[in-house]
Amino acid sequence: MSFSVLEIADRLNIKLVNRTGNEFVFICPFCSGQKEYPKLYINQDKGVFVCHHCHLRGSITDLWALRCGVDTKTAYKQMVNSVSADIQPIESEPVPIKDTEKLNLIYNEFLKMLTLEPRHKEDLLRRGIIDTSGFKSLPEDAKTRWNICSILNRKYGLDDVPGFREQISRKGKPYWDCYRSGMLIPVKDVYQRLAGFQIRTEREPKYIWFSYRSQSKSCVNVIPGKGIPWIIEGVLKSYVTNHFLQIPCFGIPGTDTWRLVPFELIRGGKVIVAYDMEDNPYSLKARDSLISHLDSIGIEPVVAGWNKTMGKGIDDACLYVFKQGIKPRPEMFLPGIAA
Repeated sequence: MSFSVLEIADRLNIKLVNRTGNEFVFICPFCSGQKEYPKLYINQDKGVFVCHHCHLRGSITDLWALRCGVDTKTAYKQMVNSVSADIQPIESEPVPIKDTEKLNLIYNEFLKMLTLEPRHKEDLLRRGIIDTSGFKSLPEDAKTRWNICSILNRKYGLDDVPGFREQISRKGKPYWDCYRSGMLIPVKDVYQRLAGFQIRTEREPKYIWFSYRSQSKSCVNVIPGKGIPWIIEGVLKSYVTNHFLQIPCFGIPGTDTWRLVPFELIRGGKVIVAYDMEDNPYSLKARDSLISHLDSIGIEPVVAGWNKTMGKGIDDACLYVFKQGIKPRPEMFLPGIAA
């Protein structure tokens, strides 16, 4: 059953700002506070939404579920039966954790207590990643998760650690838990400390942060190396691209998160910009904003390119070349750059 975007937004008390093509633009109710962010785009034809500020995305049913604090099955029933939306209050703005060493310590120990499920390993190998040792799967068994979280909480305290949350059992007893499924993709800072995780889910949205609302989230994955650094749209894509091209890169978690890149650390005066090859106007706008910023701070941007038949992302293009029996090289995607 299809739903009217304007009707659903009105029932959810989401403020309309503009319309562009088949998409409506709203003030995002999840990341807007004293400052309003008109970044929530809802596509009427596809029935999906995305916020280009806080990076929440999903279906219209997901939007209702998030706004009302219910599961998607309940959300669908409420939408179909024209039930009034019981809008839940939005929690306060995230307060980033300051103890980066504590984060690194806990996240590393957390990874040691996990394993990588065969299906996740197969997915990584299919993408071209040979060294899968840094990737792990979240335990789907509840008791396993609770036991791991309990150990970490007793040893370090999890109150200020994104991805973990204290719950109350049916018997009124507190316990700690985390997300129950998906593959963890490590995100490292410039000092190669673990700063967070993305989760590769098996549903929409495909990528979410290992972080609950009101906890810090987006960060850039930094992979050091020699040569011109690349800015790549996607954390997992940065791992794949680095494997094939052996280049330093910044994996940004979303098209508009390039502002998180530590530009002050870039040396050599040149950066390769490798956004996905697509005609999405918002991605193109974000890429152009990045290019303008690089120009303004005296760094020459070079836009990578490839034939769309090779795939949407630079990781797809590298894998395509590799499957042809050819070793992918950076210059293949950089017209005018010498080998």
